[in-house]
Amino acid sequence: MGPLMLDVSSYELDAEEREIIQHPTVGGIIFFARNYDNRDQLRALIKDIRQTAKRPLIIGVDQEGGRVQRFREQFTLLPPARAFAESNNGLALATTGGWLMAAELLAMDIDISFAPVLDLGFDCKAIGDRAFSDNPAEVIRYASAFIDGMTTAGMAATGKHFPGHGGVIADSHLETPYDSRDNIKQYDMTVFSHLISKNKLQGIMPAHVVFDAYDERPASGSEYWLKQVLRQDLGFNGVIFSDDLNMKGADVLGNYSERAVAAQQSGCDMVMLCNNRAGAIQALDGLPQTQVPILNTLLKQPTPEFNVLMQTREWKQAQQTISGLVDKWNNKTN
Repeated sequence: MGPLMLDVSSYELDAEEREIIQHPTVGGIIFFARNYDNRDQLRALIKDIRQTAKRPLIIGVDQEGGRVQRFREQFTLLPPARAFAESNNGLALATTGGWLMAAELLAMDIDISFAPVLDLGFDCKAIGDRAFSDNPAEVIRYASAFIDGMTTAGMAATGKHFPGHGGVIADSHLETPYDSRDNIKQYDMTVFSHLISKNKLQGIMPAHVVFDAYDERPASGSEYWLKQVLRQDLGFNGVIFSDDLNMKGADVLGNYSERAVAAQQSGCDMVMLCNNRAGAIQALDGLPQTQVPILNTLLKQPTPEFNVLMQTREWKQAQQTISGLVDKWNNKTN
């Protein structure tokens, strides 16, 4: 499987996208809200992508819940992570939420959702209520429960944004944030180190944040953070994804080809470049045509179709439970 994850522009593939998907360097496709109209359309798009590729591809999406949920109509609306931690019986709810999110995506032949968020606190513009808590121990508890639900459904968990995005206000979609604290390892990163030690994470996505007390490069393009800290010190042996290299936070890494190569050389197994077709083609041309066997560990196993899933007692109960939590959260926050 190739090291580049790209997006597609709409509900159906265009001719250029078919050609791109067939390129051996492409190993994954990520979906956005613009790719979704209804379940039948999405299922047809996924089938077309897999048939066009004629080889295994990771298909992923950000389906965290709250404001980051790409598929809404005909899917269960999910709460933001903070809602679990601020609810009675929140750990059980988090497990149910993780299972429901994963089960619905797997039923559509989608391999992974990039979840959960493991950042601390709610002040960062990019994070907000996507975080479970501002307390590392609480994030570990609720994220572990959410991951347990994902695992039961059959989906690999991808923690983000290593070593922690919550300590900056700036949004790395719009600029390169700098976090000058020198206690990241003793505070934010403890969430990641604990979950890695418990073998809870099969994937990790680093932050487009420069932690300048440690290294001058953003974590997403830093050999220090990815090869030394994550691989050697923490012993993580799963998949490392770059965050979207089209984000402004990655500008310091160079042009799009240079960003992709820098992220890969720094330790990312799969690099992601979205919402920029020309930039994606640059990255495609710049990356060496290598295969990354570890990516196969994230591919889903066969699961029931969505219509079959909806007939199960487990889905009906989970859907009712999580919909009730969303209603309570919306009433609390609106």
